[in-house]
Formats: sequence, C-alpha cells, structure tokens
Amino acid sequence: MAVRDAFAGSIPLTITAAFFLLVNNVLLAPKTGLLRSMPGHEQIMAIGTQAYNGTLGFLTILITFLIGYRLAKYLKADGSIGGMVSVASYIALVPNQLTIQSATGKSVSVLGALSQNETSANAMMMGIIAGLVGTTILVKLSKSKRLQIKMPNGVPPAVSKAFSSLFPAFLTITFFAIIEVLVQTLTGMSPADVIVKVLQAPLVGGFQSLPGILLYVFLATVVFIFGIHGAFVFGAISGPILLTSLQQNIDAIKAGSSAPNIVTQPFLDAYVYMGGGGTMICLVLAIIIFSRRKDERMIANIGGVASLFNISEPMMFGVPIVFNPVYAIPFVLSPLVATLIAYVSTAAGLVAKTYILIPWVTPPVISGYLATGGDWRASLMQIITIVIGTLIYAPFVIASNRVFQKQQAEQQA
Repeated sequence: MAVRDAFAGSIPLTITAAFFLLVNNVLLAPKTGLLRSMPGHEQIMAIGTQAYNGTLGFLTILITFLIGYRLAKYLKADGSIGGMVSVASYIALVPNQLTIQSATGKSVSVLGALSQNETSANAMMMGIIAGLVGTTILVKLSKSKRLQIKMPNGVPPAVSKAFSSLFPAFLTITFFAIIEVLVQTLTGMSPADVIVKVLQAPLVGGFQSLPGILLYVFLATVVFIFGIHGAFVFGAISGPILLTSLQQNIDAIKAGSSAPNIVTQPFLDAYVYMGGGGTMICLVLAIIIFSRRKDERMIANIGGVASLFNISEPMMFGVPIVFNPVYAIPFVLSPLVATLIAYVSTAAGLVAKTYILIPWVTPPVISGYLATGGDWRASLMQIITIVIGTLIYAPFVIASNRVFQKQQAEQQA
C-alpha cells in the first residue's frame, strides 16, 4: 500500500514529464520534429529539459521520500521523519564521488555529487529498498524506550518528536552507510553496480537466436516490476550489438543483398516496446475496454496519449506496474509473445527485416512500416500483436477490478 500510494502521488509529475518528452522528442526533435525550425525552439527545448530534471529526473528521490512517509503513517509513526530517513538512507547507499569529464578532456572527481543515474527512475529499486527497509527499521527502533530521548513538557511537540527519533534515525542511516562501504570495499563497486552486473551477466551471448532475444526481453521487462529501468540497465550490452546488427542490414540492402539479421534496435522499438515497456499500448486498450475502475480509466485516458509515442512512465507509475502482483504476469508475458510473433514472422519471410533506424517515439503501426522500409505487412503484424497483447492483459484488468472492490469493501467494513 505504501508503494502504491507513493506512485499514485507522483502522477502529476509523470504526466508533466510525459508532456515535455513529447514536445522535445516529437515536435522539436532535431531531424524529424514538425516544429524543429520554429523561432525559439531551443529555448522551448531547454524549458522541457529543466522540467524533466525536476520530475522524472528526480523521481527516485521523491518516490523514496513518499514511500517512507506513507509506510511510517501506516505503521502509526511520524511520516515526515520516515520520509527524511528514507532519503538519507538511500543517499548513504550510493557513491559519494562522481567522476566527470572536464571541458579540456581531463577526468575530474567531484565529492558529494549525484548524477541523474542516481536521482531518476533508473535507480528506483534502490530507492524502494531504502524506503521500505529504512522506515521499517526506524519505526521498530523508535518503539524501544531505551533509544528515546525524553524532553521536558514545555518543549514543542515537533521538537520532542524529532529528539525522540534521534537515535533510531542515527542507527538506521549508519546501517545503510555501512552496507555501502562494505560492498564497495569487497567488490570495488557500489550496491547499484553490483545489481546491474548480476543482471547483465546472463546476456553476454547471441541476440540473433530466439532463446537469446527472449531472455533479453524477459530480463529487461521483469526488472521494471521491481523499479529498475530495464532499457538503462541492459543498454550498455544491447545497444552496441543491436546497432551493429542494424548496420549490417543497411549495408546488405545497399549492396542489393538480403538483410542478414532479424533482431535489431528498431526490431525491439517497433514490435516489442509498442507503447513503452511491457507493450504498454496493450494495457491502455485493455483498461479502456474492460476496466470499470474510474482511477484506472482516468490514468489510461491521460497516459494513453503518451503511450502512443512509446512513453510509458505515466502508466508505469500511475497504475502502478511497479510492485503490482496483479499486472506483473501480463506485463512480462505480453512483450515475450510480441517478440515471438515478430521473430517467427520475420524468420519465415512473412514480413521484411528491419533496416531503418526509426525514432523511438514513432507510434505503433507506423513504426513497423517505416522500420522495414515500407512493408505494410509489418504494420498488419503490429495490429495483430496489439490485439493479442490486449487479450493477454484483459483477465488481469478484470482481476484488478475485483481486488479493488474487495479492498473497498474491507475498508468500509
């Protein structure tokens, strides 16, 4: 409930960020934007970038605070202290030294700085852990009378509460700081880097085989459920390989030969990530068609606009998908089915191989046509995949309605 309510509270921010992502990446995109030549477009893009930095670019910190705040409230403790300790615990888990490239090309180490990798949704899992575990430890320690500092009766309540939580907060934050130093000392990496390395290890293999690409899609999708941005975590491995595969296809087509590779970056963008991670466009349609929950339908109506351009954050954090056991199965299953359909269809020659690098914000159906150089069958396959994906999500949307109705009935009772 704490995680759910924290993500629900972030809906205004994710929708705001989605709006500016659309403007910057669709309307003002340097090569393809319809308004890229309008006067003042650089200033408008700068405004969008700043707005992104304050919303999705800072989402992990905000969500971490909200989780701590909500969980402390549910545990009958002070919410503001829970939120602050959660953020402090998270900051204690991340490295305090940042290496950046200076204008002269030299590497400079900066202390006490955070990159957007640590503040944006990329690091969400660490924030969720800090919020849940940190607040739980804080509240349990706060119940120990030996750790409480009693203030005189004349002291204002806010000051009294703060001093009462002093030792529990100290011990909680120290615990996370020790964890970071131990991991850094033993492995030479931060806790977040260790998680990334463990997840990336199984992917050092062939992307062109069906088992290989299914494994990649599975891992890149399933980590979203735990708040990890799959595209970011696995991009270092998949990016160079898939772009090389694309270039080989381009060279072959230019030489008058057939494209050699099935899986390329536009293959994933056009067929698997329609609407964003989890083939999100299918969930949007399933909610609009099958859901009777007003909150879900409202999120789908607003977030669906962003999903048309493969921006899934409003749906991802609005429904939410993160830590949602009801939607976890279809969220993972739908992209796997989409991958299977696209791979088999391409291998069988039913659709042309992808060899055009399309912008990732290209809407579904159009993207397949463009990525294959004008093969209408690719668009038809996308429509069929979307229908199947919507049917995969449908039973779980109905189940979500039943769970919601049961929770409402229990709260009223």
